[in-house]
Amino acid sequence: MCMNSKSKSIFYTSVFAGLALSSCVPQRKFDELKAQYDKCQETSTNCKQELSTASTQLTECTSLATQLKTKVLSLEADSLECFTALERTKKLYQQSEETAQRIIENSRYENGRLSTDLNAKNEALKNKERELHEQEASLIAAQNKNRELSASLALREKRVAELEGILKSKDSAVLALKASIQKALLGFQNQGLSIEVRNGKVYVSMEEKLLFKSGSITVDPEGEKALMALAKALNTYEEVSILVEGHTDNVPMKSATIKDNLDLSVLRATSITRLLTANGKVDPKRVTSAGRGEYFPIDPANTSEARAKNRRTDIILTPKLDELLSILNSQ
Repeated sequence: MCMNSKSKSIFYTSVFAGLALSSCVPQRKFDELKAQYDKCQETSTNCKQELSTASTQLTECTSLATQLKTKVLSLEADSLECFTALERTKKLYQQSEETAQRIIENSRYENGRLSTDLNAKNEALKNKERELHEQEASLIAAQNKNRELSASLALREKRVAELEGILKSKDSAVLALKASIQKALLGFQNQGLSIEVRNGKVYVSMEEKLLFKSGSITVDPEGEKALMALAKALNTYEEVSILVEGHTDNVPMKSATIKDNLDLSVLRATSITRLLTANGKVDPKRVTSAGRGEYFPIDPANTSEARAKNRRTDIILTPKLDELLSILNSQ
């Protein structure tokens, strides 16, 4: 229990007075009283601290109570305002509900109509989707076909490029062959001999007057010189095929050993072939003999000049086209 200062003084005076009157108080009793005194002192100090704390808390509570009163007054004002607003809101809500009900009732018919339209549109959409899927499948098939065609086209373009390259090289080879033959037969070109390129082939055309006497199948010495010069040039072009074609005019021919113009053209081509292979050392596997008789004139006119032109031997030189044929066969 806490004591004030006056009570303490009285207590302490009584205690020490008692001690003074009774000098016979044992030391133990004195120590107990002293301990009680110290305890009272400590209790007094704690009470003072609690009193100070309580006083502070009381001040704070008083201030808080004042604030709460102010807050309550404000809340009461707000509550009144909210109540008024709530009443207005209730009225507006009721009006809105009535309006919404009218809108719902008015919209039912429209919703039914829209639902019917929507079902119809959904069905139409499904049909469109089916058509779209079919078109997509068709498009995918077409794209696959286009890819196949593109690949095939690319392959063909590659082959065409290869063919063009081969043809260019063949053209170059033909022109080089023609130049070589012209150089070899340079001394005979004013004696009834001509050289030209046609259809990728070199045509060496020799008139009858350079090679044979009229009606003969034996090559004259001057014609033999020309053929040997030609053979020498051909032996440097081992990849060139040789076709010897005999031609005559349209004047009928017949003798004891020759039946007609066709027979004469064949025999003359054979005579030239023998000279090229036997004397000129041209590989016989490269040479072919043919007789065309009077059926392929270069001048159809019925004149002596035209007939002289038609009495000729064409030696047709063709570069081998193995590479070109290989590409063509692979397609």
